[in-house]
Amino acid sequence: MSGNVVREPPPVAWRGEQIDPAALDLITLPAVLEERIEINGIPAKLYRPTGAQGILLLGHGGAKSKDSDRFVSLSRLYAGSTGLAVVCIDAIDHGERMPLVAGPGLPVEWHSKAVGQMVSDWDKTARALSWIGPPVAYIDFSMGAIFGVPTVGALASVKAAVFVVGGLPAGGGIQDPPLRPLLLNAASKLGQPQVLMANTTQDEIFPVDGVHELFDAIPGPNKRLMFWEGKHDDWPPDLIDHTIAFINSHVEQWSRGGSVD
Repeated sequence: MSGNVVREPPPVAWRGEQIDPAALDLITLPAVLEERIEINGIPAKLYRPTGAQGILLLGHGGAKSKDSDRFVSLSRLYAGSTGLAVVCIDAIDHGERMPLVAGPGLPVEWHSKAVGQMVSDWDKTARALSWIGPPVAYIDFSMGAIFGVPTVGALASVKAAVFVVGGLPAGGGIQDPPLRPLLLNAASKLGQPQVLMANTTQDEIFPVDGVHELFDAIPGPNKRLMFWEGKHDDWPPDLIDHTIAFINSHVEQWSRGGSVD
């Protein structure tokens, strides 16, 4: 799609082709319009409730994509439960952005080298969807939380940020020495938004000590840390319910006409 800004009704490009939105195969949930879109070469899925005036950015986990069943279900749930338009993009080397030839395992320093582009991709996505409203919330899971910490720091309009099973990684095949100082530095810039870290006690990728270290690097009183019993991929309904309540609580002022400045 050419241009940086999408205006309603948005022209939507699929695999680089300019097409009529009316010709799309749209899935209508109760009061939620679901669309496959592409913005500046970034494949995404948009879940837009009727009357949505703000955006929730949702970052998927590693080895998953915007089209993975778990993240489609979560995107639908957050759109229906918050009234925000939810957008989930394919991360670099994931989903439709998967390279034709990929080696085994994670390349050394892959995350730290990808951070800059992922922050830029989220910024481009938010700008292109500004016809809906500003990005007022961000939620991410696992790998998405690695990219989410610097992304939230770069988006001043975000009022509520939720990092699910994130922290300083020490497993999962991640060999990335520059990542730790990068994340700690990014966390030190998160003093303005309300932040919730939702973690599990037996996470084999983000151990408890690394979770606390990242949490401690976030300045000020606007932060919460909660743990649930379980391993990395164990996200019980109660955890998800808490994240929804947290987002709703902290975008309420904005939804009533408050400023996002």
